[in-house]
Amino acid sequence: MTPRILLATAFVTLLLGGLGACTKVSGPLQLYFVGSSRFTSGNKTGQQPGDTLATRVFATTSTASPASLQRLLVRVTYTPNYQPFAYPQPLTAFVFSNLPAGQQYTYLDTLLSAGTKSYLLTSVFGVRTTAGAERWEYEATDTDGHTASRSFVTTVRRGDSTQIYHNYPLRLNVPARGVSVRRFIQLKPGLAWPAYTVLGTAPNSTPALQGLIDMVQSVDGLRLLSPDTLGNTVSTKVWADSRRRATRFRLTALASADFASQQDTIAIRQQYATARGGVRQSISNLTVGQVYAFRTRPLQNQLPTFGLLRVVSVPGGSAAGLQLEVRVAKQALNAAFTE
Repeated sequence: MTPRILLATAFVTLLLGGLGACTKVSGPLQLYFVGSSRFTSGNKTGQQPGDTLATRVFATTSTASPASLQRLLVRVTYTPNYQPFAYPQPLTAFVFSNLPAGQQYTYLDTLLSAGTKSYLLTSVFGVRTTAGAERWEYEATDTDGHTASRSFVTTVRRGDSTQIYHNYPLRLNVPARGVSVRRFIQLKPGLAWPAYTVLGTAPNSTPALQGLIDMVQSVDGLRLLSPDTLGNTVSTKVWADSRRRATRFRLTALASADFASQQDTIAIRQQYATARGGVRQSISNLTVGQVYAFRTRPLQNQLPTFGLLRVVSVPGGSAAGLQLEVRVAKQALNAAFTE
């Protein structure tokens, strides 16, 4: 699925005046961050969990060069680990070096149309919800094999990482306009990905993230679905049934104050077992204040994750989108790295 792109040939002169200052350019292929109060073009620290950032990158090859743009690759690396985990007790038993090395995922890997001389990509993404850093790398390649790259790092700090549960806000655009909207969700770490990251673009035809997605926002943005319910709405050639997780939801009787009091792994799990509502494969008709319990069923007999979703806002009035508050039970340290 091709990401929504704005071709920039007619706007080159205008854009060059607003490009990010941190550019070192040599050769016929050039890649810039577009800098403004809206777009991130350099390192950022102190981000809040789940903050939404936007970037705009502009790639161009010299008009004097016979080469044209061929490929755009965007990768993100999470350090040291984007999954929440339960610290051992006592805390002095924790060994930082036991954490896995940074995990890298391909955010976008796409081939450009033949003859493309300039390209403008705008992307919107939510930063990590756990403490740590994420490095975003953008790389353009032309038909002569030249490459140009830019990168920045954003960091999130939390004062409650030692809690035995993980919580974060999840903001989803509604309605879902185009493939750039974040709507393929990993519930445990609180990451939401656009369609092209999960469903792939040439040459990245089988993204590694497919087996990690727990919940999908519907195209109209108003329903939340388990991946194994998508059926033919997403071709099995694009996303095989064997790589679709089974997540289940149950409506609880919890009020907002009760939701905030769920701070124990066992208590969160019991909410799913004792919820008044039947087991659902999808949820719709969302109402502010509702609390749903969920259970994810990872692939390959891995441990399930239990958690709660509270509906904070729904589209309408001043609310531009769907916002949820999520509370997830952490696994034991030796099980946290299995997903």
